[in-house]
Amino acid sequence: MLALWVGAIVPDIIDGVASAAMRGHLGQWAGRSLVGLFAFCVPVGVPLTFLLRAMIEAPTSRNGETRFMRLVGWLRAVDVPRSDRHCVVFEGASVWVGALSHIVSDLLSHESSKLLWPWSADPAWFGQWWHAAWLRISLPGYPAYSIGPHFVGWIILSAVGAVMFVKYPPRIVNSLDK
Repeated sequence: MLALWVGAIVPDIIDGVASAAMRGHLGQWAGRSLVGLFAFCVPVGVPLTFLLRAMIEAPTSRNGETRFMRLVGWLRAVDVPRSDRHCVVFEGASVWVGALSHIVSDLLSHESSKLLWPWSADPAWFGQWWHAAWLRISLPGYPAYSIGPHFVGWIILSAVGAVMFVKYPPRIVNSLDK
C-alpha cells in the first residue's frame, strides 16, 4: 500500500524537482512519461518507499505524540506487514502501478501530456476541443493555467476519488488478526 501511494506521488516529485532546477518554473516533464516510469519514477520511488517505511517502523513514544506520529501510526496499520514486503521487485512493481495510475489520470485531467516523451511532446489524445481554454489563471511559479474541458475532467476525477474514499475507506487491518 505504501509503495502504491509513493508511486502515485513520485511523478509530481520528479517533475517538481526537475522543472524547478531546469526551467525555473513548475510543469510537466519526464516523470509523467512511459520512459520516465522506468527511468525516474521507479528508481526514485523504491528508495523513498523504504525510507518512509523505516520512518514508520521507528519506535515512537506515547508522550508528546504529534500529528506526524498519529499519521505514522495510521500508516503502520494500513501498510499490512507481510513476509515479502521488502522484496525490491514487489515494491518496484507497486511504485510502477501507482505512478502509472497518476499518469493515466493526468491524461484525463491535464491540458497536455508528456506520455510519449522524448518522442512526442504533446500528442492530441482527445482532439483540439480538449485544448480549448475557457479562461486562463496566473498562478505563482506556474505558467498561465488554462481552465477548459481538462479542468472539468480533473474536477470529476477528484469528486469520484473523494466519494470512493468516504464510501470505501481504507481498511485498517490488525496484523495480530492473521
